[in-house]
Amino acid sequence: MKQEKEMPFNGDFEDSEADDDEVSQESESEEEQIQIKKKKKKVVNSSKKLIMNVSDTQYPVVKFVGKMIYKFKLSYVPYLENNNWDFCWTDNAVLPETLSKMQPHQRINHFPGMYSLARKNHLGRNLNKMQKQYPDEYDFYPRTWMLPSEYGDFKAQFQKGKAKTFIVKPEASCQGKGIFLTRSIDSINPQEHYVAQRYIHKPLLIDGLKFDLRMYVMICGCDPLRIYLYKEGLARFATQLYSSPHSTNLDDACMHLTNYAINKDNPNFVFNEDEKKMDVGHKRSMTSVFDLLRTQKQNVDQLLSDIKDLIIKTFCAVQPILQQNYTQIENYANNMCFEILGFDILIDSSLKPYLLEVNHTPSFTTDTPLDSYIKKNLIRDAITLMNINVKTKNDIISQKKDQMQKRVLTGKKTKLSYEEKRVLKMQAQKERDEYESKNKGDFELIYPCDKSYDEYLQHAQKLYEDWTGANIRRNMKRDTIAELPKPQSCSQKPILNQKSQLYKHVQSKVNTNLYPTKTTKADQEVTQEEPDQTLQQGPEPIQSQPQLEPDNFVTYEDYQQSESLKDLYNFAEKRIPEIQLIDLIQFRRAESKQDNSSFQMIQMSQQNSLSNLSPLMQIKSIQDQKNEKKFSIRKQNKQLKQFDQEQLYFQPQPHYQPPIQQHSISYQQQVQIQNGSFVKPKVFSLKLQHPPKGYKLQSLPILMQQNYTKQRYEQGV
Repeated sequence: MKQEKEMPFNGDFEDSEADDDEVSQESESEEEQIQIKKKKKKVVNSSKKLIMNVSDTQYPVVKFVGKMIYKFKLSYVPYLENNNWDFCWTDNAVLPETLSKMQPHQRINHFPGMYSLARKNHLGRNLNKMQKQYPDEYDFYPRTWMLPSEYGDFKAQFQKGKAKTFIVKPEASCQGKGIFLTRSIDSINPQEHYVAQRYIHKPLLIDGLKFDLRMYVMICGCDPLRIYLYKEGLARFATQLYSSPHSTNLDDACMHLTNYAINKDNPNFVFNEDEKKMDVGHKRSMTSVFDLLRTQKQNVDQLLSDIKDLIIKTFCAVQPILQQNYTQIENYANNMCFEILGFDILIDSSLKPYLLEVNHTPSFTTDTPLDSYIKKNLIRDAITLMNINVKTKNDIISQKKDQMQKRVLTGKKTKLSYEEKRVLKMQAQKERDEYESKNKGDFELIYPCDKSYDEYLQHAQKLYEDWTGANIRRNMKRDTIAELPKPQSCSQKPILNQKSQLYKHVQSKVNTNLYPTKTTKADQEVTQEEPDQTLQQGPEPIQSQPQLEPDNFVTYEDYQQSESLKDLYNFAEKRIPEIQLIDLIQFRRAESKQDNSSFQMIQMSQQNSLSNLSPLMQIKSIQDQKNEKKFSIRKQNKQLKQFDQEQLYFQPQPHYQPPIQQHSISYQQQVQIQNGSFVKPKVFSLKLQHPPKGYKLQSLPILMQQNYTKQRYEQGV
């Protein structure tokens, strides 16, 4: 956007449209007022001009920059009541709830959670935590105590020899209100909330006066941190000649305090009346002070480097808090919030900078030409740096519409993976770097930089997790998992990588328990006389692997709990319904062997091919060779596909009633035609409660196909 850099600002600004709106509201009819209220409920501004909400700011320079330089339309409706704005400037803190309701194209000039820097007690507490870990790196602020919580430690400072001077500030005040110096603990109420600091008694003086620097720092991203330092600032001078503090001058605020609000009422205060003469008066430009120090052969470059390092380390201490409060998780550009902070820096006689405090709403009053010039350009460059314009807004809205259309067409919201989000962040960051490098004005990017601050950020994250209890919950969960007792079978569980190994191990284990001796000749004669009893003899180890799912069989860990045959049978008793069903099937089969000639002929024809196979392969071979059954796997709905009865091997007997009532009821509810549905097989260990005379029980785990068993059961085989 085209900027008018030389547009003068005399400190006063009145928006004529604001008065016109008030007059028009009085003259409008009720219907027109209802229509206006409906328009105000719109979330997105459809006009060609951006709307800047200034309902919560008192500074005319903010309105002047928005209206006269950027041609924004100013809105005076409270931004919490009406979301129809594109850019909001407020003098107060912003809550996370406000940020969560914002649209992707909207911008606001505060970060939620900035109290961690702006409040004196929070700032001191966060810096003290970091100083315990890094005492040498975090020595850029005076030693600080939070009262009354640290009253005992602070009281001990008055009992150690030479008297010391402390400066005491209310924990939530500004403009020098309530600040006093003391050398006695009796002057402090132990019940009041204060922030006490060691007084720096050897400050750097110019013209015999104590001064500090108001440096403007802009944070425009918290995840990751993105920090800019404005090249111009203010130097605020005291109005009384400085002398070391003692009991007679502790009450002289105009000597020890440099706040503009305190010194401007002193008769000695000299105002700056010409913006071109920035080195005159008790409020000067920061660059004029640096130029003066250079003439005194002071190392200003090292001073600026130390100040930048100080600023970055301060933000590192609170970065986890800012990140936690930044609730816009899909803002990959990391640019919905920005904030201009006022860092108050005091320089001692050795040219070492000290951080006094941080202001989240620095004063933008413009009662002098110097203030008007610096603060107008500061706000102008900040808006330009944040890329707040119509083109950027339209691009973001169009991207959002494309995402919504894609969601409507697909019927679901696309969930991006961590890698995809990382790529989007990197792409957005690259585009932002390219823009800001060309439009940063008088701002200087100080972080990210060549120096690494990851160590401080990681420790700050650890401190934040300890403070919120995140580490405690994580450690408790880890300890709970570690203390859980391991199953007894875990120590004996064999490592089986393939399903075939599982079957082999189970069969070899059962064979060892059930068949410790070789078969006799009598058994072989019985086998020759009764070929249909082939399935009941001790099978050979399974040589092939059936194509089954991992959960289609009972794992070996259930069998391995005991070594004896008795315990193995006890395990089989847990599956009484299945065992009773198979028991009945085998009994009926032996009883009606002679009556069912058709089934006997089929079994005799397949005796040679099946005699050397295990029960698993016997069932599988019948299915593969005859190819007269079709199976359909339906894991989602378990619906059974129907096939013609001619394709089935056995024909049902509709008049046959199962002897077990519970199975009869379940069979009557099913469709009375055969189907080829494949039901998950199970492994059983059989035990006949009352075996018939001369009947030999097969003692191996049987892999049973349920529909095949049902057919045999209904046939009465």
